[in-house]
Order: sequence, then C-alpha cells, then structure tokens
Amino acid sequence: MSSVQIRALKPIEPIQPRLKRRPLGKMLVERGFIKTSDVLVSLGHQRISDAQLGHLLIAQDLISEYELFETLALQHNLPFLTLQTSSPDLDLQLFLPPQECLRLHCVPWMKDKNGTVLAASSPEQLAIAIQEMPSQLHPISGAIASPQDINKTIRASGDHLLAIRAETLVPDALSCRALPAQLKTILAITIPLFLTAVLLKWVTLVGLYQAFFGFSVAMVCLGMALKSSAVAVEMFTRKITDQKRLSLPKKLPCISILIPLHDESEILDALLQRIGLLNYPKSLLDVILVIEADDFATRTNLENADLPNWMRTLIVPPGNITTKPRTMNYALPFCIGDIVGIYDAEDAPHPEQLNEVVARFAAEPEQTACLQAILDFYNARSNALARFFAIEYATWFRLILPGISKLGFAIPLGGTSVFFRRNILEKLHGWDAHNVTEDADLGIRLARAGYRTRLISSVTLEEANNKAWPWIKQRSRWLKGYLITYFTHMRRPLRLLFELGPWKFFGFQAFFLSSISQYMLAPLIWSHMLLYFTAREWLEAAIPAHLLSTIIIAFIFMWLTSLVTYMIAVTRKLHRHLMPWTLLMTLYMGLGTLAIYKGMWELLTRPFYWEKTAHGHSEHDLAQAPSDESESSLSRVTNATEI
Repeated sequence: MSSVQIRALKPIEPIQPRLKRRPLGKMLVERGFIKTSDVLVSLGHQRISDAQLGHLLIAQDLISEYELFETLALQHNLPFLTLQTSSPDLDLQLFLPPQECLRLHCVPWMKDKNGTVLAASSPEQLAIAIQEMPSQLHPISGAIASPQDINKTIRASGDHLLAIRAETLVPDALSCRALPAQLKTILAITIPLFLTAVLLKWVTLVGLYQAFFGFSVAMVCLGMALKSSAVAVEMFTRKITDQKRLSLPKKLPCISILIPLHDESEILDALLQRIGLLNYPKSLLDVILVIEADDFATRTNLENADLPNWMRTLIVPPGNITTKPRTMNYALPFCIGDIVGIYDAEDAPHPEQLNEVVARFAAEPEQTACLQAILDFYNARSNALARFFAIEYATWFRLILPGISKLGFAIPLGGTSVFFRRNILEKLHGWDAHNVTEDADLGIRLARAGYRTRLISSVTLEEANNKAWPWIKQRSRWLKGYLITYFTHMRRPLRLLFELGPWKFFGFQAFFLSSISQYMLAPLIWSHMLLYFTAREWLEAAIPAHLLSTIIIAFIFMWLTSLVTYMIAVTRKLHRHLMPWTLLMTLYMGLGTLAIYKGMWELLTRPFYWEKTAHGHSEHDLAQAPSDESESSLSRVTNATEI
C-alpha cells in the first residue's frame, strides 16, 4: 500500500476530559488541516450515508489517516499509536484469533504498567472490543490507531493463520476437499466389478449399449425440458409483471468490492478507470484489489499506481492451493461494507449498478441474501468464437437463468457482478476454496440454508474468451467445477433433499446432470444421427425401428427448439447482429465436448487446479455498450427476477 503523506502537525495541547467533547470537525479546522467549508459539505453528505465524518474527509482526499486519527485520539484524551513511534508486541495476538481482531477493528498492541493497551480505530469500537477481550489480556486500557496500522499489525503475526483459515473456511461436510479421494475409492471398487460382470456375461454388451443410450436420451430430454420451461416462463411472465419504482434508502450503506487479480498487469489501468466510473459515493466504497504474493508484475504496477483513498491492495500469502475462492476468503475479514460484491479484472460494470444493488437489497427481505447482475461481452464482434459465446451468454443470463429463478429452483451464481449481504456470507463461511466453480457451489449452499438469490437488470460487460484453446481450458474448469459441485452435494442425498425440498432437489438434479451430460454425451448423439441416415440397420440391431425413429424425430425437434431459443435471446437491438450465427451453434457446442473430457481427466489428476483465463486480448467495443437495456432499476424495475 502507498505510504501516507504526513503534514507537519501543530503541537498537541493536553486537554481535560469534559462532559461534552469538542466536535471533531471543529478540532480539525482549528489545527489547520481542513477548512470550515469542507466540514459543512461533508456533513451534508453524511445525512444520506452511514459514513462517519472522518471517513468522508479521507475519501475526498482532504486529510490523511494520520491527521484524522491523531485528532480523534486528542478529542477523546486517548494515546495515539503508530508503527513509526511504537513497536507492537506480536505475542499478545496469541490470545485472540486474527479474524476476531479484524472483526472488532482492534489489536492488542503492548503491555504497560496498567495492563494491555488495546488499539482501535474509534472510541466506540474500543468500548465494544474491550468487552470481548479474553481474560488473559485484562486489565485493558485503550488507545487509537489508524485502520492501516491496525491491519498491518494483525497481519504481521496472523497472516499464516488467515491463509490456513481461507483454505478451510467451509466445513468438511459442505466442502469438496476430500472429494477426489472419495471418487478414486469408488472407481477402484466399481471398475473391477463392472469388468467382472462383463467377463462373466452377467450383462451383455447390447444391454449395456441400450442402457447407456437410454440414459443419454433421458438426459438430453431432461435438459431440454428444463431450458424450454425456463424460457417459456420468462417469456410469458416478463410483460405481465407489475411495474414499480425502487428508491434508494435514506441512509446509503458501505459496499466492499473484492477484485481478485492474478497476472492482470496488462489490463490494470483499464480496470481502475472502469471501477472509477461507478456512480456511488466514493466515501461509501471499499474496493480491495486482492493479489497473490507471487504475482510480482501486478504488484509492481499497483505500487506505482496512484490509487484513490477508497481503493486499497491486499497481498495474499502463499498456501497449498492458488484459487480465486481462497483469495476471496482471505480478503473477506478485511471488508468493512455491509454489502460485499465481486468483480473480475476485465469487468466493465454499468455505472449505476451499485445504486440498483442497494435499492434492491433495501426493498427485499433479509432472506434475500444475494443479487446477480447480467453478464455480457464488449468484444462480441471480434471473431466467430466470441459471437457464439455472446449468444450463449444472452441465452443464459436473459432467458434461462431468470426462468429458472421464476420456477423456484436454486440459482447457480456467476463468478462476477454478484453481491451478498455480508453477515449472511460470513454465516455461510464464504466460498469453498477448493472448488473451481465456487460461484455455482455457493448458489446451492445459499438455497440449502434457506436464502434466496434475485436477479437484477444491470449489465456488466466482460471480455469474451475468443481463442479456441483458451476457451476449452476455461470451459473445462467450469465443467470440472460442475462435476465437483454435483458430487459434493450428492454425498448426502437425503440431507440435500431435506434442506432443498423436493422441488429444488429436482431442479438441482435436472440442471447439473443435463449441463454435464449435454457435452459428455454429445458424440454419442451425433454418431446416432449420422448412422441413422447412413447405416440404419446397425442401429436397428439394438434398438427397435419404431423407437429409433421416434428418438431421432425428438432429437431434431429439440435441435429446432434450441435454435429458436438462441434466436429469441438475440432479438434485442444489442444482439441482433448475432442472429445468423445462431444456425451454427451446434459447431460451437462441440468445443464443450472437448472441454468436458479434459475436465473429467483433471478431476482425477488435478482436481483443484485453477485454469487461469488470460485477459486483455480484445479492445473494448463501444458498439456493445448496453445503454439500451441495462437501464438502472431506479428508473425502470419490474420485479426481483426480471431481466
């Protein structure tokens, strides 16, 4: 983090405690740090936010942290501690876990003749923290220190513990940590049994073929039924939903935004510009750029960057794994906002997005724990692969996902532009650090705990992965994560049924089984279509002719249904140029087949390996700006699930 510039301070004159303390703003003016007009403007801003006066002044770059907290200590007649003037006794933190220190915004600093000196960033927080200190630290006296110095002190001795905690935050019963060993054990038992059954002719090859083909047909039909139902529900309910206007609450909350970075130095400048366009009070923004310790290029660029006061960096120490969810788990205790959001490095969120998030959370009950924005691409015209990807995203985020929500099923979250009530996110233990699709997993865990996810109309533009091999690597991670998520939650199917209920349990099965099998079984379906028209007698040797014809007709019907769905998804002005490309989507889906087999192999060999997606290869296409349909819900909102 950049060093704090400290101006020469006027001598501090000790004051005697008074019944009524002198106003902080007046003291800052008297000490020559700010002007009276600055205080008046900040007090006006304070009327519409939960921010304290000092934080408003810092966010506007009117004073430094040193000046604010030194004056705050003077106001309350408390000692002011800094790392430059006093060395903390790190052994004192053995009595209090680092995550608790972060939660309480305090740290045991040192011992003196009166006992333990506890440093906090505010007198109010100091009073709360003293009540929760372990008996070994009493008696306790208070002091004031800046949040920056408090966090540095906590990390000086607690970084290793925080890193371990980030990897094991989700309980074993809900984590995929032990899944690979369990799958290998199952395979070690089932494969020999299967081979024995074939050799002893307990089952015939024709019977196996019929069973496998029957399962393939069932999965394709199940997936098509789910998607068609979701699309139909979304199409028929969108226009009849009552219009209503959402308004911002009288007091705006603080929002923490986590942006995990790894080898993103090429797009760092663009990222900072895009986040700076967010139209939300900067005094209520807590943007944390989270970086792996070994990412020296990005770290160097950030050290040389002129970051605003509402943006900070956080270095994640090395661990046993390197995944995005581990990074976010490490950063979560450092968040100060009531709402926690996630952006990726290449994201370009709509400027009004945070306003819509705040308004939606204010209008929803506490049970609504998560909001998901629409994801789209700003480089959808770059090449054919990007166009196919854009069609897929338009279909998913604008038709299928809102339809699944309206059907009452659990929503597998996207990995970015997703926002949580912080208290609920912490209650659910954050993200599973070992799951490479931590977003989908968390969406299911939210549903299992009885919470809801709602969709909002705001759009975030991303960069479409428009090169074949990088696309396959990215998709293999997603599909491997789907396999991991499905097997993890199905380890105790009865418990899952009890927590989700029959309807959501059915939706869980339909979504994950069909999503995985549509790629895995695609070669079998295609080969049957080819053989039906070229060597039909081979198929009729195993499948009755009338049944085979019915299945082929059903396949053709489902292909046409998918084609119509793609066309509906791109009828908006923003996507109309993609209409001719919908005819070739079957070719695009073939890449997914390569990805699923790559993901299945990695599930057994490298289950927790995070296949990094490279960004920064495409320019931001202004023609893809979502201005025509991502209008903020502050001016046009229909309901919690309409897109």
